[in-house]
Amino acid sequence: MLPEVGSLWLLRLLRDIQLAQFYRPILEELNVTRPEHFDFVRPEDLDGIGMGRPAQRRLAEALKKHRSGFKSKNWVYKILGGFAPEQKETTPAPDSPLTLPEPEGGLKCLIPDGAVCRGELLGSGCFGVVHRGLWTLPGGQSVPVAVKSLRVGPEGPVGTELGDFLREVSIMMNLEHPHVLRLHGLVLGQPLQMVMELAPLGSLHARLTAPPPTPPLPVARLCLFLRQLAGAMAYLGARGLVHRDLATRNLLLASPRTIKVADFGLVRPLRGARGRYVMGGPRPIPYAWCAPESLRQGAFSSASDVWMFGVTLWEMFSGGEEPWAGVPPYLILQRLEQDRARLPRPPLCSRALYALALRCWAPHPADRPSFSYLEGLLQEAWPPEGRCVRDVTEPGALRMQTGDPITIIEGSPDSAAWKGQNGRTFKVGSFPASAVTLADAGGSPATRPVHRVSPAQGERHQESVDGDRGKAKLRDLPPAWGQRRNVPLQRMKGGAERAWSHPPGVPGSTQGHWGRRGFCHPEPQGGPALPSE
Repeated sequence: MLPEVGSLWLLRLLRDIQLAQFYRPILEELNVTRPEHFDFVRPEDLDGIGMGRPAQRRLAEALKKHRSGFKSKNWVYKILGGFAPEQKETTPAPDSPLTLPEPEGGLKCLIPDGAVCRGELLGSGCFGVVHRGLWTLPGGQSVPVAVKSLRVGPEGPVGTELGDFLREVSIMMNLEHPHVLRLHGLVLGQPLQMVMELAPLGSLHARLTAPPPTPPLPVARLCLFLRQLAGAMAYLGARGLVHRDLATRNLLLASPRTIKVADFGLVRPLRGARGRYVMGGPRPIPYAWCAPESLRQGAFSSASDVWMFGVTLWEMFSGGEEPWAGVPPYLILQRLEQDRARLPRPPLCSRALYALALRCWAPHPADRPSFSYLEGLLQEAWPPEGRCVRDVTEPGALRMQTGDPITIIEGSPDSAAWKGQNGRTFKVGSFPASAVTLADAGGSPATRPVHRVSPAQGERHQESVDGDRGKAKLRDLPPAWGQRRNVPLQRMKGGAERAWSHPPGVPGSTQGHWGRRGFCHPEPQGGPALPSE
C-alpha cells in the first residue's frame, strides 16, 4: 500500500493504533487528508466504512494527542478556524461512541469531490457561482442540491473572496430553521464548493416578475411568505446575526407555499452592547434596500434588517418592482432623511400592511418593531377571506361568480364597495360588499370592518396612505417609481469605475462606487477606528 503524498501522518496515526486497514476508506471515501477534516466526520460516517465504536474511541484519543502538538498550515482551516465557534474538547467515556466536534444543526460534513456532479448554472454572486447539482450519498442515493463554487483566479483563490466564502460556510454550518436555506456540507476540492439545499422553484423575485401566462401570486400567499420571513429573521436575530441583504432576490421558493432565506455572503455577527455591525471599508451593499443609518454610517443591526423587511414587503406587493428606480443613488439618503419620502403603497397592498411597512421605515432604529413583534402585527393585518354569494357582472366591478374565493384587501362597514382579489381569476378590483360573505361571518353578507388602521409612526410624514392618486401626495416621490430594473441609474463621469459623489451640502457627503449588490460604502471619515470586514 503506497501512501499518497501529504497523508503519511494519517497512515502513521492509524498504524500506531492498529487501524491501518482503514487508511484507504478514510482517505478516499471520507475525503480526509488533514487532521482538521475529522471535524466534519460523524460517527455514522465511520460506521459506514466498517469501523466499530471501540476503534472509533481509539481514533478519537489518537487524534486528540496528535492535535495537541499540531498547528494547521492549511489555508482553508487557517481562515475557517477564525470564524467557526469555539469547540470544547472532551474525552469520550470508555463506553461512549466517538464524539468528534460537530457543528450545531445536524448534517454538516465534508463531501468527497467525486460525490457531487454539477449541472446547469443557476446564478452568480460576488465571490462564487451556483449550479444545480446531484449529490450521491455513500449508500448510492442521489439528492438534488445547489452547489456554490468559489470563483478562483489564475493564481488561486483571492484572499478577500476566499474569506467571504469561508465566512458564509461557517455561518451556515450553525443554522437550522425551516425557512433558512440549509447547508449540507463542504467539498474541499478545486474549487471549494458549498453543497446546499436546492430550492427548485427559484427566487421569489423571478416568480414575481414572471411574464404571462404565469399567474400572479395571490395576496394571501404573499402574506404567508411575509410571516415565514419574519420568523426566519427573528431566528437570525436571536443568534446575533444581521443579514444585510434582505430582498426578494434572496428569498428562494422551496415549494409553492414555502420560502427560504438565502445568500449569507453579507451576514455578520452583531457586536457590542448596542448590537451593531459597522463596516470598516468599501464593500458592496444593496443601496436601495438600506436604512438611513446604513447609508450614512455603514451601520447595520437587527433594526436595519427590519427596514429591509419593509422594502421586501413593498417588492412583493408591487410585483417585484425596483425600489427607488430611476433615483440616483446619492439622492436616496436625501429623499429618506431630508424629504421624509417613503416608497408609495402598491395597489395590492392593504392600508394595514402599508402601515406596518411604514413602521419598519421609522427614521430612528429604536422606533422600528422587532421581528418577533412583526409576527404579531402581520397576524393583525392579515387580509380576511370571503366567498362570493352572487354573480357580479356590473360594468367596472371585479367579475366574480357564486362560490369564488375572495381575499378582501380594503373594506369598511360604511362602504358599499370593497376592494379584493378573486382567488379563481387572480384579478383585483372593487365589488359590491353585499356580494361577499366573510369566512367567519356565519354565512351572512359582510358588514363588519375589515381593517381598523391607526396611524403608524412613519405615517405622520404622509398626507395620505390610500390608493387614490388624486389625494395621496407623498412628499417628492421619485418620478420613475414604476420603472423596472432595466432603468439605468444616473452616472457621473469616469465610466469604468462608475464613480459617484454626493452634491455639496448633502449630509454624509462622501464617495464610493457601485458593485454587484449596489453601493460600496467607503471608510467613514473623522470617526473612531472601525472593525474590518
